[in-house]
Amino acid sequence: MEIIFVWMIGALILGQMLKTLSLPPLIGFIFAGYIFNLIGFSDSQNILDIPSEIGVELLLFSLGLKIKPNSFLNKDLISVFFIHAASITLIYFFLLNISINFELKLLLCIALTFSSTIIASKSLEARKELNTFHGRISIVILVFQDVLALCLLVYMKTDDLSINSLYLLLLPFFIPLLKIFLSKLSSSEELELIAAIVIALFFGATLFKSFGFTGEIGALSLGILLSNYKSAERLADKIWSIRELLLLAFFVSLGMKININYEILINSVLILGYLILKMIFLFFLLILFRLRAYTAFLISISLSSYSEFLLIIIDSWLETNLISNDIFNVLICSVCLSFIFSSILNKYVHEIYVVLESFLIRLERKTHHPDEEPHTCGDSQVMILGMGRVGNAIFENLVKNNFKVVGFDADTDLIREHLKDGKRVTFADAEDPGFWSKLRFGKLRTIILALPEFRAQNWSIQQARKYGFVGKILVPTRLQGDPALLKESGADEIYDAYEAAGIGVTEILLKDKQSKPLEKK
Repeated sequence: MEIIFVWMIGALILGQMLKTLSLPPLIGFIFAGYIFNLIGFSDSQNILDIPSEIGVELLLFSLGLKIKPNSFLNKDLISVFFIHAASITLIYFFLLNISINFELKLLLCIALTFSSTIIASKSLEARKELNTFHGRISIVILVFQDVLALCLLVYMKTDDLSINSLYLLLLPFFIPLLKIFLSKLSSSEELELIAAIVIALFFGATLFKSFGFTGEIGALSLGILLSNYKSAERLADKIWSIRELLLLAFFVSLGMKININYEILINSVLILGYLILKMIFLFFLLILFRLRAYTAFLISISLSSYSEFLLIIIDSWLETNLISNDIFNVLICSVCLSFIFSSILNKYVHEIYVVLESFLIRLERKTHHPDEEPHTCGDSQVMILGMGRVGNAIFENLVKNNFKVVGFDADTDLIREHLKDGKRVTFADAEDPGFWSKLRFGKLRTIILALPEFRAQNWSIQQARKYGFVGKILVPTRLQGDPALLKESGADEIYDAYEAAGIGVTEILLKDKQSKPLEKK
């Protein structure tokens, strides 16, 4: 037990050090594992295997809960995926200088086209962009990759599969029963959460393993099948927080597997460099399929890593002596370096895009883009950015008081719900420089920034002022950052959401007190 605390303390210290340097903490977790391995505190008894496995399975299950099956019914995305996978596999096959047989090299090159679901989903969630247009496309591409990974596993592990594996096709017929079971427990959020985790680990991971597949594929598949459950989003958010601790074990144990010398490091950096080709090819492919440069760039950066799936297959190859220890160490080190590389890129992706914007937008096709953003607010007096609970409440209150209001949000599902209610709401990403540079403010007098992230709020204020907005900018924030910084950027009024709720309740009671004098005792 003591050794677990030592690992956690080491991960905490290095994670905090990296965060102080404005780098993702998970890089510190990987380094902690590497240092523990160097000083003889490695996981010789495989203590971290179970929490690592559960953490990844819960991550994929919670991710599946957020994915709608109709997302896959897009022929353009299917085309992008297959063209990208086939082309990059071919390029890697000729570039990769590894002494293994033809079949293994081909399988390895296919696996190198996959991106890390863990890194991409964690990065998107950290930026509150999981439900944005580019976030959803990134996740759908990752799911396509997982399906192809499943096919590879079936090919590699044909001895583990049998005719009984077809019984898994009956699983969708049991989904209504699982939903009813969860609904019966919905009056208690704790019981509903525990039941969801049990379902994920048993019907997802364990059941699929028993039929020769991986638990990761099972957890993701079951999550997708339950994605239209009424409380799917809430359960996904709760599981998302639980799996953070378990994923700590995954990253620390990953660092413990790294064995670095000069030759291994050079070869790993070379393979890491191939990621640039993968990113550039995906960017131009998305541009070809009519996406804007901003969306294509963010998707390419989100997928700028190698996949943890690669760790699974090379581990099995090492056990069966199909590859040498040196090749194993090179590939492990390459995956870890790609995690670090991708985490840094994802943290600063918006800042990088601003630097490259003038060049990238010249590459866009001159046609209608599926992710087109509005260039005008029409005759609206008030613009609300962020149509979540706070933004929606403000929107409805202003409409009742006869204000002309327009709402913008990057969550396409949320927009559809508002449109069904007859609200004037449309798609726009407040962190897209192109949105602000092309926007005509017209009769707009007030901008309300009901965005969930402080950095996005500050950026939007700066952009609105930069492009000539002279009206009021209001920020109903929860004070996640320094309010003085928002004022300095150009905000007029800043409110704490909870404080505003308290003021609203007080005003109601004061009005009630004035209209109904207290009765004499």
